[in-house]
Amino acid sequence: MIRYVELDSSYNKISALFTTPDAGKGPFPAVILSHGLISSKSSSKYMTLSERLAASGMASCRFDYHGCGESGGDIRSTTLTIRLENLDRIFDYLISRPDVDAEKVGMLGASFGGAACLVKASRDSRIRCVSPWATPYMLEKSDEKIDGITFDDELYADFARYDILALAGTVSNALVIHGDADDVVPCREGVEIYNAIREPKRLEIIEGADHILSNPIHRERAVSLAVRWFGEYLLR
Repeated sequence: MIRYVELDSSYNKISALFTTPDAGKGPFPAVILSHGLISSKSSSKYMTLSERLAASGMASCRFDYHGCGESGGDIRSTTLTIRLENLDRIFDYLISRPDVDAEKVGMLGASFGGAACLVKASRDSRIRCVSPWATPYMLEKSDEKIDGITFDDELYADFARYDILALAGTVSNALVIHGDADDVVPCREGVEIYNAIREPKRLEIIEGADHILSNPIHRERAVSLAVRWFGEYLLR
């Protein structure tokens, strides 16, 4: 079952989709799905994850960050700080639902969304487990636009205020996934994030996979691993 949700935040209105398993009334374990810099909740990757999590007995919430998809805000002025506020708002909403088990919430984030998940998990012990995919710990400005968008300088200045590797050192129960052919976020960044994270943890480097796991075989591998990982921590 999928429900559309609209939430107010300090920066924008947030558009979200809350998905629950077809069987049972809950409360269900739940996973927050955190998309990348210029993606959205409508990405086929997150739709697939929601479906597979539901089939395994877990709820999920996928949403559009500030300036993306159906949410409000100007994407050019987005920052990690703004997105962390959005993520906080989604988390608070999720654990307030009677059909969600507030003690069994995990997060999955890709790229910029993975960085947001790591920061959130480092701050909030209520996050049981995480899975960062293709996640950077640096964000360097270049003269080139990103998918045709010129972001404000504050995006880069704000990201630099977060020591992602140091914060990752306080996170555990993490499944790190990265493709070794990622030409957007080098695989070594995922490895260094993994090295910083505390045990228990797992690193999965997918041979030949690009940044968005465009090959269906690579994507299926990542989805299957993540669903199994969340099941181990949230369904017990």
